[in-house]
Amino acid sequence: MEESKLINSRDLAIIITFAVLNFVFGFMIGQVPRLITGIPGIGYAFTVVYSITITVSFLMYEGRRWRMFAQGFLFTLLSLTTAQSDVLPLAISSTITVFALDLVFNSVYVSFKKRNQLVSWAIFGQVFYWTLSPFLILLSLSLFYPLEGVITTWFIPVMSVMLPVMIIEAFVGGYIGHKIYLRVEKIT
Repeated sequence: MEESKLINSRDLAIIITFAVLNFVFGFMIGQVPRLITGIPGIGYAFTVVYSITITVSFLMYEGRRWRMFAQGFLFTLLSLTTAQSDVLPLAISSTITVFALDLVFNSVYVSFKKRNQLVSWAIFGQVFYWTLSPFLILLSLSLFYPLEGVITTWFIPVMSVMLPVMIIEAFVGGYIGHKIYLRVEKIT
């Protein structure tokens, strides 16, 4: 097997570090604001933080397949340990979303790198991820709850407000994450 196909110790360290970092952010940024305010979906207002960390790690993998999926899957496994309701549907949607992100965007990494357009690749990747995620959450929640209830209690009230915010924050997070990656790349 080629060296580029193996997950080396550097990639493994990045996978574990960013999965744990996103898990901590998920608790602090995703759960605590809702506990304090009682507003469902308020954690989506902090999408920019996730976008930055996901972009930096995704760029650090340099287009090598399945690293992002492994990171997302580890994050999902860590998230299963929380006492959050609806954790199984969210785990299903999260796994599918990160799989799609890894599959689609690592397929075009080389062409964006050759044209020196990795910032566009990072931004498009984040917008893709945060746009696809709510629809997959809707589908996975509908496996466990009546679709009408999910649409009227979660999707329309929360996503009608937060989806545009999430897309803008994904754009900003992808750009900032790319800038941070360039700094990290200079150091290494």
